[in-house]
Amino acid sequence: MSQDNLYIIGNGFDIYHGISSRYSNFKEYLSDIDRSLHDLIEEFIPTQEDWSDLEAALASIDVDNVVDNASQSLVAYSAEDWSDAYHHDYQYEVNRIIEGLSVSLKERFSEWVSQLKVPTLGDLTVHPLRLSVTSYYLNFNYTPSLREIYSVPKSNILYIHGEAQEDEELVLGHAWNPVEIPSLNDVSDPESMDTRVMEGNEIINDYFGQTFKNSEKIISDNSAFFRCLAEISKITVLGHSLSLVDEAYFREIIRNINVDRIQWVVTYYREEEKNNYKVALSRIGISENAIAFHKMTDL
Repeated sequence: MSQDNLYIIGNGFDIYHGISSRYSNFKEYLSDIDRSLHDLIEEFIPTQEDWSDLEAALASIDVDNVVDNASQSLVAYSAEDWSDAYHHDYQYEVNRIIEGLSVSLKERFSEWVSQLKVPTLGDLTVHPLRLSVTSYYLNFNYTPSLREIYSVPKSNILYIHGEAQEDEELVLGHAWNPVEIPSLNDVSDPESMDTRVMEGNEIINDYFGQTFKNSEKIISDNSAFFRCLAEISKITVLGHSLSLVDEAYFREIIRNINVDRIQWVVTYYREEEKNNYKVALSRIGISENAIAFHKMTDL
C-alpha cells in the first residue's frame, strides 16, 4: 500500500478507545496527588470547570490576582519591623505561583500521561477502526495507543508534542507568542516603581514564554515529515478538535499538499461540533464540499 493517506490523531481517538485522557481526568489526578497545584490552577487560570480548555487558558493567567496575592508579602520600607528579608518576600511569592503554573504543571502533566492505561486490541470494548499501518500519522496525543492497539510502526508516526513512554519533554502550552505580549514593566514612569514589583513583573513576563507552545519551532524541527505529504490524497481527522491552539500545524499541512485533490474525513461526537469544524477548516482554506463527516463508530 502506498503512503497516500494522512491521519491526524487527537485526544478523541484515545477517549474512544477507553483511555482516561480528558483534561477532567487530569484535574481529578491533581486533586488526589497535588492539591496545592490543583488549587493554584483553579485560582489563577480561568479555565472551564472541566479544564477542557486548559492549554489555551494558560495564556489568560489572572495577572491581577497573582499580584494581589503576592502583595500581601510586600512590606513597606517604612515598616517599624523592617528586615532585609523583606527585599525578596514579594518576588518569592510571585515565583511560587508562577513556578507552580509552569514548571510543576508540566512535570505533573507528564507524570499523569505516563501512567495512563492503554488497552490492547483484544481488550477493546468498542469496535476497532480500520487504519492503514502504511499511512502517515500526525499524532497530537502523548500515549502509545497507535502502536499498542493497531501496531502502526513508529517510523510512520510523528508525535508532534512528544511521546510519554520515550521519556521526552512533553509540549503543553498556549499559542500566544510571548513577543506579542506587552511587558508588565512597560510603563510611562518605570523609575517610580518599587524594585521588588519590577522583579516580580519579570517573573510573570517569563511565565508566558515558559508556557508558550512554540509551534513554529516544532514545525521547523519536523519539516521533513511535512514535506513528505506532497503526494497524499486523503486526510482523516480522528478525534481532533481543530482548535486554534494547533492551527499552525494545519496551515503547515496545507502548505505542503495539493489542496484541490484532498478529500477530508472528519470525525465528530456531537452534531453541533460539525459546524465548528467547518468554520475551522474554512479558516485555513478548505471547502465544505471537500469534507465528509463521520462518527468514529462508523469508520
